[in-house]
Amino acid sequence: MRAEYRVLGPLEVLLDGEPVAVPSGRCHLLLAALLLRPNQLVPVHELVDRLWDGSPPNVDRAHKTLHMVVRRLRVALGEADCVQTRTGGYAAVVEPDQVDLLRFRALAGSGDFGAAAALWRESVLGNVVSDVLHREDVPRLIDERLTVLERRIDADLDRGLSSELVAELRSLVADHPLREQFWSHLMLALYRSGNQAEALNAYQDLRSRLADELGVDPGPALQELHQRILRAEVTPGKRVRVPRQLPHGVRNFVGRKDELGELATTAGVTVVHGVGGVGKTALALQWARDVRENYPDGDLYVNLRGFDPDVQPVDPAAAAEMLLIGLGVDEVPAGADARFALLRTTLVDRRLLLLLDNAASARQVLPLLPAAAGVRVLITSRNQLRALVSQHDATAIGLQELDFEAARSLLAVVLGEPRLDAEPEAAREIVERCAGLPLALRVFAERVARFPDVPLREFVAELRSERLDAFSDFYDVDVRAVFSWSYRALDDESARMFRLLSVHPGQNFDVSAAAALAGVSVTQARRLLERLVADALVQTPSPGRYSLHDLLRAYAAELCGDDEAAVLRITEWYVHSLENAALVEKPIALVRADEITSGVVPRGFTSRFDALAWVREEWDNLHAVLREAAARGRERLALLIPTHLERFFVYNQPRWSEAAEMFEAVQTFGTAREQGFLLLKQAGLYSDLGRGDDALASFEEGLRFVREAGERTAEVAGLINLASHQEILGQIEEALATSSLAAEVSAEIGNGYMESAARSNVAYMLNLLGRYDEALVASDRAVVIATEIDDEDEHVLARLHAVRGKALTGLGRHVEAVAVLEPAAKALAELGDSMYESVALRDLGDALVELDERANAVVAWRRAVELLRQLDEEQAEALAARLAELE
Repeated sequence: MRAEYRVLGPLEVLLDGEPVAVPSGRCHLLLAALLLRPNQLVPVHELVDRLWDGSPPNVDRAHKTLHMVVRRLRVALGEADCVQTRTGGYAAVVEPDQVDLLRFRALAGSGDFGAAAALWRESVLGNVVSDVLHREDVPRLIDERLTVLERRIDADLDRGLSSELVAELRSLVADHPLREQFWSHLMLALYRSGNQAEALNAYQDLRSRLADELGVDPGPALQELHQRILRAEVTPGKRVRVPRQLPHGVRNFVGRKDELGELATTAGVTVVHGVGGVGKTALALQWARDVRENYPDGDLYVNLRGFDPDVQPVDPAAAAEMLLIGLGVDEVPAGADARFALLRTTLVDRRLLLLLDNAASARQVLPLLPAAAGVRVLITSRNQLRALVSQHDATAIGLQELDFEAARSLLAVVLGEPRLDAEPEAAREIVERCAGLPLALRVFAERVARFPDVPLREFVAELRSERLDAFSDFYDVDVRAVFSWSYRALDDESARMFRLLSVHPGQNFDVSAAAALAGVSVTQARRLLERLVADALVQTPSPGRYSLHDLLRAYAAELCGDDEAAVLRITEWYVHSLENAALVEKPIALVRADEITSGVVPRGFTSRFDALAWVREEWDNLHAVLREAAARGRERLALLIPTHLERFFVYNQPRWSEAAEMFEAVQTFGTAREQGFLLLKQAGLYSDLGRGDDALASFEEGLRFVREAGERTAEVAGLINLASHQEILGQIEEALATSSLAAEVSAEIGNGYMESAARSNVAYMLNLLGRYDEALVASDRAVVIATEIDDEDEHVLARLHAVRGKALTGLGRHVEAVAVLEPAAKALAELGDSMYESVALRDLGDALVELDERANAVVAWRRAVELLRQLDEEQAEALAARLAELE
C-alpha cells in the first residue's frame, strides 16, 4: 500500500491513488502542521498553539485534547498513518517522494524549476481552517513557490521565450503587485516581443503603485532595466546556463570512508572501477553531491550504458551531444569531431564536475575528456580503463566488496541494530551470501524489513534453499540467489510487473508507461512499482521516474523472455501518446496512427506546454521505441514517431542530427504517399542542419511521391520550402522558378492562402534579383489574393507588406516605402516573426536614410541588429557596420 500526502493546495491524503477521508477541524490542522515539517519533531507546545490559534485552554486540558486528536487522526488515516510519537512531540515520518512539498524542494534543488512549479494546485491548505497557520506557515510556502516561479521564468526568458510569457506575467503582477522581479520579467518579455512602449508603461505602473503604497521608487536593478529599454539597449542574449544534472543517489549510503577520502585528494580524471553491483555509481554520486557546491559552473551526468544487456553503449558523439545540450549550446554540430572540439572549447575556463557513468571502454570516454584544469572528471566502469591511467594521467580507484563491518552497517541502517544484535550468526551469513555487494544487500534488507517480527534465521534458511542451476554465470552465484529469493517473495502481480519492466526499451519511465506495459490501470501500476521500490528491485532516479539497475534488468529479462504482447502495448502507447501531443501542438495530421489493437489508453494533454514537456522528457524513449519497432517489423508504428515528433523539432534544435537519424531509419517505410510526406519533412530538417545536397535530394524525391499520390497541397508546401532552401544556397533564379510553380499549382487547386504565400516568395526573389518593378506587381497581386481569403491571415499580409516595401525602396519611392514598412514591422513584432521583422526594419532604415531621417533610421537599424544577432551573425555584423557609420 502506498500513501501520498499533498499540502501544495488543499490538504489531501491518498492511499493507492484513492482519497482518504481526514476529519476536518483539528485533525486537518494537526496533519497539516506535521506535514509542513516532514520527518521533523514538532513540539507539543507548537502543536497546541496551532490547534487553538494561539489561545489554548489550560495546559493539562490542551495536552489531553491533543492526544485525543492524534488518536482520531491515526484511526482516520488507517494504513496511511504517518504520525509517530517522539519525545516532546510528534512527527510525520514519510519518504521523500510521498509528500508533494518534499518533491517540490527536491526538484527545485536539482534546477528543474518547471516541474517543481507544476506541483502547486489551488490555494495552499485552503481547506484547513486556522488563522495562525495561514498567517505564519503558508506565507513562507508561498514565498518558496514564487522564488521557484521566478527561477523558472528566468530560464524561459533565457531560452528565448517572450510573447509566450506575457499573459502569465500580467497575471502574476496583478496577484503580487509589489514583487519587483515579476515586473522586471514582464518588462523584458514585452520588450523582446517588440512592445517597447508597453514595457515602459509597465515600469510607470509599478512606480505609481510603489509611490502610493510604500512611498518608495523601484529598486536600482529595475531602474537600470528601465533606462536600457528607453535606450533600446536590451539584448536578447542568453546567460550561461548552469547545469545541475546529478541524479538522486541511494538512500542510506554507508562506509567507503577511504574511497571518499581518496576522491577528495585527487584531481583531474578519476576512474572508479569494480564488479557490477559493488556500488560504483552510489559512491560517485555520494561524493559528487557532497562537493557540487565547489563547482559553480555546474555538474553534468551521462549514463554511457556500457554494460546494459539489451542496448549498445552510447556512442561518444551522442554523449557529446547530450553534454553540449546540458551546457546550453543551441546549435550542436552534426559531425563527431566537430562536437568533440566544441565540447572542449565550451568547457575551457569552467569549474565544473563531469560524471561519466557506466563506461564500456577507454575509447568511449577519451573524446569526451576536456583539456581544462577546472573540470573534475569522474568515470565509473566495470573495466579498469588502463589506457586512461597509463596514457592520460588518470587516477584509478578499485572498488571492492564491502567488508563485514560496512556490510553489517548497511543492513543495520535498514533493519535496525537490535535485530542484528539478536542474531549475529544470521547477520554474518547474510553478508557472506550477498558477497558484500551493496545492491544485493539492499535487495535483501528491504524485503526483510517488511517483516519485523520474523527471525532473520528463517530468511537465511530460505536463501540457502534457492535453486541456482537454471542460471548462467553472468552473476556471482550468491547474488543471483538474493535476486531470485526476493523475486519469488513477490505477489503474482508485482512479479509480473518486474518481469515486464525489462521489455521497456528506454532508460527510465513514468507510471503511465509502466501501466501500459503491463496492461493495468495507472493506480495499480503505481502500487506495483512502489512495492518493487520498497524491495529495492526498482529505483527512482528522479521524482516520478523509475528505472532498473542493469543487473536487475538482465535478471528480469531472463525471467520474462520475449513478450510480444507487452512490446506491442508499450509501442502503441508511446506512438498514440505522441500523436495526441502532436495534435495539441497542431490539430491537423496528414498521417494518423491506426486503431489501437492492444487495449492501452494513451496519454492525453490539456495544453501545448504539457505536450512539449512530455515530448522533451520522453525523447530518448521515443527514439528507443522507434528502433525496437523497426527491428520487429512494425514499420508503420516506427514511421509515425519522426512524423509526429517533427512538430516539436523547433523546440529541440540541439538534437536535430539525432532527429535526422530517426527519419533515415524509416525512410523506406509506409505507402508512397506517407513516404512523400516523410521525405519533405526530412528535407526541411536537412536544410536546417546545413546538409544542402541531402535536402535537395529529399525535396526532389518527396515532391515526386506526393505528386503521384495526388497530394497537391503537400506539393505546394514542399515547393515553397524548396524555394526557401534554394535561396539559402544562393540559387535565386532556381528559387524564383520554384516559387512561380508553387503559385501556379496553388491557383489550380484554388488555395488562396498558399497562392498568396507563394506569390509573396516570387516577389521576395525578384527583389533579391533587383527586378523591383516585377516584384511590386507580384506583391500587389499577392496582397489582393490574401485580402480575398475568407479567413484573412494577418501574418501573411504583414510579410507581404514587408516585401512590397522593399520593392518600393528599390524603385526610389521612399515615402511610400516608409508608410508600408513601419506598420509591417510593428505587426511582425507583435506576431513574433523575428526574421521578417529584421528584414522590414533593415529596409525601413534604408528608406529613412534616403529621406535624411537619420535618427529614425538609427532606431530601426538598432532593433534590426539586435534581432539579427539571434538569427544570422554575418548579416548582423554587416548592418552593425552601416549603423556605426550612420551614428
